[in-house]
Amino acid sequence: MIDLSVPQRQSPLAIVFLGLRVLRSFGVAQIVIVVLFVLRAPFNGALSLLPFVIIVVFSGLSALAWWRYTFQVLDDELVVTKGILRVVCLNVPIERIQSIVIEQQLLHRLTGLVKVAVDTAGSNEAEFSIDAVARPVAEELQRRAVTAVPTPVKIGGALPPPVLAEDRVVFTHDGRRLLAMALTMWPLAGLLVLGPLLAFGDDLFNQLPDVGLGDQPFRWWWVPVGIAGFIVFSIVLNITRVFLQDWQLSLRASATSLRRTSGLLSRTSTASSVDRIQMVTSTQNPLQRWAGLRSIELATVGQRNLSVNGCDDAQFTTVLTLAAVTSIGEMFLRRRIHPAAIWLAVRNTAVVCALFTGPLFWLVGWWSLLVLSSIPLVWATTRLNVSNFRWGLGQQLASASHVFSWRTEQALLHKTNAVTVTQSIFERRRGLGRVQLSTASGVISVGMIPIEEAHAARDTILHAVETDTRPWI
Repeated sequence: MIDLSVPQRQSPLAIVFLGLRVLRSFGVAQIVIVVLFVLRAPFNGALSLLPFVIIVVFSGLSALAWWRYTFQVLDDELVVTKGILRVVCLNVPIERIQSIVIEQQLLHRLTGLVKVAVDTAGSNEAEFSIDAVARPVAEELQRRAVTAVPTPVKIGGALPPPVLAEDRVVFTHDGRRLLAMALTMWPLAGLLVLGPLLAFGDDLFNQLPDVGLGDQPFRWWWVPVGIAGFIVFSIVLNITRVFLQDWQLSLRASATSLRRTSGLLSRTSTASSVDRIQMVTSTQNPLQRWAGLRSIELATVGQRNLSVNGCDDAQFTTVLTLAAVTSIGEMFLRRRIHPAAIWLAVRNTAVVCALFTGPLFWLVGWWSLLVLSSIPLVWATTRLNVSNFRWGLGQQLASASHVFSWRTEQALLHKTNAVTVTQSIFERRRGLGRVQLSTASGVISVGMIPIEEAHAARDTILHAVETDTRPWI
């Protein structure tokens, strides 16, 4: 076992990663300007040594930054010391670390190193990162942060060292499951793979040969063929994206933590303790429901949520059990919302359509009446949502909805940060209200319910917060 109480340094190869980080901070445009200046400037005499001086100074600063960067775990605190001109010492209590993400990008895999990002929920981004370190050191730090079982009983006036709980593999998605995941997702998600290519701008596309249609007449069948080709192209890209991001996706669990690992070219491991999970959300589109799969997201206090896609019903139940949340099937969600929500949605849509139809009439004529077609669409979707929406209140507040996709949300009552009951003018006239439960990572809101029921739900949630002794974070 690695002794983290001894100051640890990153791998010497971290000098390269630190240099790349500094280059990225300059920006692409600034780097291009410097390179062009060095290549085209008429260096004579002593100026000819300027590029070498820049390289030496840059390498020296990166090496010094690597040497001054150390981290260790002392008295249940992660202590990070860094700085070149001035020393910065960062002390993070282990119990305040929300998640530790281990990433192994392609360059890291070639060198056998990993990158560690520590999130304490104190900012919008990770608190700090360790650019290049050996995997055993990173995994030991991850275990100490999120799988350590606290032992608060003092022995001889001092706290004993934490007990590390070994984790186990809960399930792993094989290639067939990944293929099913990709085929049941929204196919346009695959277009995200084209993002790096589009970033190069028009210069890339100017290099492609001109294969225009010339003087050929337009054929009607070009439209369906083009649409079908675009869909197939998107599906292929989506399959590629899923295999790259979720290859060998596995969920590991210990008595106190969950850890998700996946990736083909870049391996990523995200871990968080069970106590820091605030909400559980699951979604199913029609294709996923037909295939018996769903996407699950465990929202934590920090910025790194645990997302597990492609789970079947048995795996969904297992994840809920590991997250200390009651299964949706055992909650018997029977409460409904008032049908007045249909009239409210139709009325608001009709007002908006009336405001837009008049100005559009002067621009497109009678085609502006097509805007009114959104009214029956809103009526149909809202009616479907009202008839299928269910919610319940027990040890947690849970809701289930279905319009085009199925969605469930669950939050344990004792992890509530705030609960509010509100009434709009429309709801007040009909004796209705809305109850909203806010956690450290999200909100569950149930509206269009009797105001007495909303007040009762608020009192139940507040009672659970005041009487439940379990930790909320």
